[in-house]
Amino acid sequence: MKPPLSNLEKILNALVVFIRSIFSKPVIVSEKVLNKQDGTPVAEVIIEKQEEVKETAVPDPIKKGFLICPVQGMDASGKPVTSCTVRVSSVLDHSGTAIDPESKNRWGKSAKDQKVKAFNGEIGDGEPSAGIPYGYTKKTPVPFFASKEINYVGAAGSGDKYGPTYYLNYDGHAGYDFSYPKLTPVVAPASGQLYKAAPGDDSTYGANWNTDHSFYIKHDNGYVSWFRHCEKLSDDIEAQILNDFSKKCFVEKGKVIAYVGKVGTGSVHLHFEVLDDKRVIVDPYTEQLWEI
Repeated sequence: MKPPLSNLEKILNALVVFIRSIFSKPVIVSEKVLNKQDGTPVAEVIIEKQEEVKETAVPDPIKKGFLICPVQGMDASGKPVTSCTVRVSSVLDHSGTAIDPESKNRWGKSAKDQKVKAFNGEIGDGEPSAGIPYGYTKKTPVPFFASKEINYVGAAGSGDKYGPTYYLNYDGHAGYDFSYPKLTPVVAPASGQLYKAAPGDDSTYGANWNTDHSFYIKHDNGYVSWFRHCEKLSDDIEAQILNDFSKKCFVEKGKVIAYVGKVGTGSVHLHFEVLDDKRVIVDPYTEQLWEI
């Protein structure tokens, strides 16, 4: 004979029954009442039963906030730079480019409309800069990003009437330019497979590793990050890939992968782009893709 249940055991049993009830649902079923002599159905009754709900695997959505800043360095306070404190000299242009739903243009020269729109809605459509990178002031010139959404430093141009932060750079731009000295380390913003860009890989500018040291990382969630103008890849990655565009190298988030340079351009900086799982350029600030 089993000993009587203690009060604690009764409470635990009741809790188990309650939890099971949460993960079950009533199911209405019908059962036929059969004749005991010949087995023919004589009636049909409706019975309510409890059936456990089986959980089905739901694929995770594409993870937001998975990128870290691709530049390795310290900000003015001595802390590692983030997406908010990294030095930005040019933004992704939301006016007249492929990211603008009202535009049929893509990027670059074909997307120049004498206007630059930033992710925060600020627009440069006033006086143009004296030269490259062809930014524009506001109608009434004042500095951009006064609210410090990003650390916008602009790009000083010879002959410009105003300071670099008064011009929003630049017209038709497909990514972000981070202004840092030559050989500043570049890190993987997220883990993935790194490739040197072969001719035909780049649907944005039509560039490749030979023209401007373009390379990219395919991330596990379908996004792709692109890098341009670096002086070189890190030695261990270069040793694995060499000049074989079919080869790839797995890189871990935060690992040094390259160094800032100016290959294929006139000024030293890192150009950074992000494409989604449909291979469409997106703004990591608008889409909140930054981890920090």
